[in-house]
Amino acid sequence: MHKFKYLVNKRATYIIINNLSNDDGDDRSVHMLQKNVSKIIIGIVFVFLLLLAIQPAVSKAPDILNNSCEDCHSKFLFSSQTQRQFVDIRIKHLESGISCSIVCHEDKLNKSTASTYAMWSISTHALFEVTCDKCHGGDPTKVSKQEAHAGISNISIQRANTPDMCGKCHSPELDEFKSSKHFKRLESSQELPAPACITCHQAHSVRVLTASEIEDFCSNCHNNITGINPAVPKKAEAALSSAKELLFEVSKARSSILAAKAMRKNVTSAEADLESASLILKNTPSVWHRFNLTYFDTEVQKGLIDAKNAQKAMPDETAQPIPTKAPGFELPLLLSGLLAAYLLKRH
Repeated sequence: MHKFKYLVNKRATYIIINNLSNDDGDDRSVHMLQKNVSKIIIGIVFVFLLLLAIQPAVSKAPDILNNSCEDCHSKFLFSSQTQRQFVDIRIKHLESGISCSIVCHEDKLNKSTASTYAMWSISTHALFEVTCDKCHGGDPTKVSKQEAHAGISNISIQRANTPDMCGKCHSPELDEFKSSKHFKRLESSQELPAPACITCHQAHSVRVLTASEIEDFCSNCHNNITGINPAVPKKAEAALSSAKELLFEVSKARSSILAAKAMRKNVTSAEADLESASLILKNTPSVWHRFNLTYFDTEVQKGLIDAKNAQKAMPDETAQPIPTKAPGFELPLLLSGLLAAYLLKRH
């Protein structure tokens, strides 16, 4: 190493002296220059050796989060079977390009609340401004969270209590539901299936099942496995379909009466039939909650008969008057024929 420094020192000195020495050949200046150059060379060699020593540390990759469980769980030791499962999860995340984020690891309460609000916002309740306080309590007029949430129970509304809760606004439906076998089973607190309001309508989306949905929905309880009247789903679908038909026939009856009135016909009897059919149609939602399909179908059939009788105020086929012919050339032709016959007779 000393020999290397000497050779480098001597070579550098020779180059610098030849380029920088003055013409007067001052030996003293050359000596000082040679001494300074030696110091510079030693400094360069020292820096070079220092760089060689720290090079591995400089080239080391920076500590960047790479979606490893250890990024967050520094004390995690993959020594147990449960902990080693996180390795497989991490590999699947990396393969799918998924990083840890609030989408997967957000607060469970906030996630549940956001989902609940999303369902409510597209429901019929939202349309008619039936807000959270109507069911859960609280004071929506207050600004602070503490005052607005005063009186709200930390316990969710129990399923068995939903009929009385919903009955505050839907009293006709509640009255009919209390006469049903569904309600009696719900009140008995037995282990057997007992539907409440949220069973069919759900808590926050507040859906109204259609005829095409009701068969599959009822079959959750009414099927051959449970043995609870498996014929109910088909009957329920037919009953709701007839209610839809009643809506259509009432609409037709109303149009017929309006057309008959325009022609100054007597529609007193038709209007009475229409009023009866409309009343039955109006009551179908509440009567449905009795869950007596025979009674429901009987009522709907009465409404259909009344609606079709009301349509007779304006018959479907009305006799069209025979149009009168416009005056043409019949008379001149007749006179010309008579004249020609007279002339022929004379000749």
